[in-house]
Amino acid sequence: MNRIFSIIIYFIAFLMFFLIAPIVIIFVMFDSNRSSYYIINFCKLMVRVFCCKIKVHGNFPTNKTFVIMANHTSFLDVFVIPSVFQPNKKFSAVAASKNFNIPIYSLILKQMRVVSIDRSNREQAIKGIQQAEKVLQDDYHIVILPEGTRTMSGELGKFKKGGFHLAINTKADILPIVVKGLTEIKPKDRWYIKPGMIDVFIGEPIQSHNKSVDELLVETEDIFKKY
Repeated sequence: MNRIFSIIIYFIAFLMFFLIAPIVIIFVMFDSNRSSYYIINFCKLMVRVFCCKIKVHGNFPTNKTFVIMANHTSFLDVFVIPSVFQPNKKFSAVAASKNFNIPIYSLILKQMRVVSIDRSNREQAIKGIQQAEKVLQDDYHIVILPEGTRTMSGELGKFKKGGFHLAINTKADILPIVVKGLTEIKPKDRWYIKPGMIDVFIGEPIQSHNKSVDELLVETEDIFKKY
């Protein structure tokens, strides 16, 4: 039954994405000051299309620009994480270069100034982090998934250091966001979906000032493990 239901959900989600996403792109192009408003509401819509609900724990701070770090358990993360952001603040992200090969989706990424990272190419990855620094300094939040890839088991993966260099170089605080429930709903190694509740925990900001990359990584990792 789950498999039949999942096929229907995927079909509807496919139609919604390719019908509505181009409209969102047009709105973002002609009203860039409200780009986050359009993208956040589009993400909320896609979460509903997949028959899921989000329960938010904690409050998103509104007084600063952050390096936002979140765990990565499902492709649905790309819709769930922005759904808890404030619509009056622009945000971008660091994403794997393969995402820029997806039709329509790649246009959204470019409009959001998302930075392409090829982790197999160290030189390009360093340049990507430097590019992300410029975006952050233009008063955008930057979203980074420090594990780099989706976990297969649901357990927290090893954190990469790029995002912590970004936070220290720009003197930006890290805002941890922990998503729970997506491993049961749609893990990486299962194609069908089991709709359900997604818990999103917004942690307290972590100061990067006067900390080494390793110190900041351990402190952030400990908070993720606590949740």
